[in-house]
Parts: sequence; C-alpha cells; structure tokens
Amino acid sequence: MNVVVQASPTAINYQFPDFDHKVVIKQLEPASIDLSLLANTIIGINENSSSPVPPSTRYRPWLMMISNMLIPPAFLVLVGSTMNAIAMAFILGFLVWVCQYLCRDEHKIVVEFLSALVTGLMVSFISSQGIDVPIWALSIAAIVLFVPGLSIANSLECLAFNDLISGTCLFAQSIFILVKLFIGIYIGLTLGDTLWGASISQTNLNEVASWMPFVALPALSLSLGINFNARFIDIFYALPVSILGMWGPLYLDLGSGWIVGTWVTTVVITLYGTWLAKTLKLTGAIYIVQGIIILVPGSRVLVGASESFLHQPILSTPDIGLSALLMFSAIVTGQITAYSVYSQKNRYLIN
Repeated sequence: MNVVVQASPTAINYQFPDFDHKVVIKQLEPASIDLSLLANTIIGINENSSSPVPPSTRYRPWLMMISNMLIPPAFLVLVGSTMNAIAMAFILGFLVWVCQYLCRDEHKIVVEFLSALVTGLMVSFISSQGIDVPIWALSIAAIVLFVPGLSIANSLECLAFNDLISGTCLFAQSIFILVKLFIGIYIGLTLGDTLWGASISQTNLNEVASWMPFVALPALSLSLGINFNARFIDIFYALPVSILGMWGPLYLDLGSGWIVGTWVTTVVITLYGTWLAKTLKLTGAIYIVQGIIILVPGSRVLVGASESFLHQPILSTPDIGLSALLMFSAIVTGQITAYSVYSQKNRYLIN
C-alpha cells in the first residue's frame, strides 16, 4: 500500500494516493521528554518486535519532588548568587513541583504560567519579610526547568537542515513558553507588591564557595535525568556530557574565547553522544540532552528580556543575557559540524 506521510511536532498527515487520495490526520499531544520511553521504543525497533512498546516506569513522586527542589539552588550555584537566594530556592522548587503535580493531562498547558505566577508571589512575600534576595534572579532559577533552551536550539537546527515545518513549530512553541514564564513572574511580583508591600531587590552578588559547583553540577545532572525520566544507567553515561556542558566553553576555547569554546564543546558532546548511542544501539538524544540543556542559554534569553525590561543586571555575570544569540549560533553550528561526520540517517536517529 502506497502512503505519503508528513510529520510535524503537532500532527501527522497520511495520504493514500491509490485510494482516491484519502487523507488521515492524527493530532499529537503536547511534546514532552521521556527518555526511558524513547529507549524502550528504540530497543523494540532493533528487536523487530510487533508487540506494543511497554509504558515507561516513572520515578516515585518523592524522588521527583527532591529533584525539583534541587534544580533551582543548583542553577544559582552554577551561575553565582547569594546564599539567601540559594536557601530560598529549595522552597520555590517544592512549590513548582506542586504546580506540576496539579497541572497534569488536559491542564498541562497552564503549568508554566501557574508555576511562574506562584514563584513571583512567593518571592515577593519572601522579600517583604526582610530577607534580602535578588528577586528576578531567584524567580528565574525557580522556573529554569521550563525554559525552552533545548527547543530553541532544536528549532534552529531544523531550520538549518531546511526542516521548515518542524523548525517553525518548535520555535513558535518556545516563544510562547517564554512569554508565559515572563508574564507569570511579572504578574506574580506585581500582585505580591500589592498584597505585601513593595519588594526591595538585593544586588545579585556571587557568594558561592569554590567547591560548591562541583557538588551542584552532579546534583543538577541527576535531577534533570529524573525529570526527563531517563534510566539510571543512562544518567550515569550522560554525566561526562554534563561536565562538558558546564566547563567545556571555558577550557576548550583554543585560546579564542567562549564562542569558539561553545562550538568545540557542542561538537565533542554530539560526537560522544552519537558514538555511545551507536555502541549501545540506542539514540544519541538520550545522552546529548543533559549536556546540551546545561550548555544552551535558554535562561539567558529570559534573563536578557528581563534585563532589557528592567534596565538593570539580574545575575552576577555581567551582560549574560546579551550573549544568547551568539551561543545559540555556536551550538547549532557545532551540532551540524558533528552530524557531518555521520550520515543523515544517524542525524535522524539522534533526533
């Protein structure tokens, strides 16, 4: 039976030319990352199994809660922040997990906005109690899990390979999520000022000890793997990718700056993930995603927009938001460079 299939992130169209050109349209659920399900699917394909792919086993709710509580403080440690903000970030991570728990199934579309709104209200309340915290830096750290940096990088990559439908859909979805996050934080902080009085934001100084990033990075990598439902063995294999994503641009710059360092790091991450996937007969996305998420400047886009709106720096690193476009360009170019080593078939397997 002849069939023409057109796939996009939101729907699949099937056209049957031998049957009066009948068309069947299948709408898809909103995209989510389930690396365990992805691994099971690839294993089923390799085994030529005709049985349905078994549903993936989710981590226990208490483990998901802990991972959500660890992500905001780990992020603040890695970018540099005050100790008060790092301590308060644990509470905000718990509230974001509660929002995710409540917004499931058909209510999933509102989870980003609700999490950002609750975060803004809570940060405003914390500031009103006399606790000195950098308001916007703490708010962005709390919802950094939702920032679609990986989706933006993937959309640019699709556009670079002339996959216009997928690239456009992913980019539009990413911008929509960024708008929900920014507006949610702003409304929450504004309502908080009305309810509890005007907040006074502290300058976001870097009070992180030199040893703390070496603890925060494994915690962030493990927490991301749990949130993306990766198998534990795959989380372990992806740890070198996380290390590369964090410190690669600094030490692999070949003496030419962080743009070259980002390009070299992306090439190494993609080559490592693809090689490991070919060895284990899986797909590279399982191992690339954790390093690329740490590397991609999704939070920089939100920080840059916030700095432009507020006309003041948010994080302790000067002008961190202004470098987002250059970093995205370096990441996409690095992925294309690495993919050129392999065939196009391997690139599709990676995605």
